[in-house]
Amino acid sequence: MTIYTTDDWCMTSDRSHESAVRVADGWTLAWRCSWLPDRLLTRAQALAAMVLAEIVADGGCQHDERLQGRVIASAGELGIPVEQAVFVLSRRRSA
Repeated sequence: MTIYTTDDWCMTSDRSHESAVRVADGWTLAWRCSWLPDRLLTRAQALAAMVLAEIVADGGCQHDERLQGRVIASAGELGIPVEQAVFVLSRRRSA
C-alpha cells in the first residue's frame, strides 16, 4: 500500500483510482479528494481519505483487525461513519 505525493499538491495511490489534490495555497482546508468532492479537507484528512480508499480497494479489511483499526481511525479523522465511507468507496470501485 503506497500513497504517492507529488510536490505536496497531489496524492495518488498504487491500489486505488482515487486521488486528492491541493486546491489552494496557504489555507488549512485546501485539499479535495476524488471520492469526497464536496468537502474541503486538511492535508491530514486528505491522507486519511486516501488510506481509506486503498484499504477498501484491497477488499480485505473485514478479516484484518489492524486494517479495521485504520479504517475506523481514518473515518474518524474525516468525521464520517465507517459504513458511509466503505459504501461510497465500494460503489465507486464497482462502477
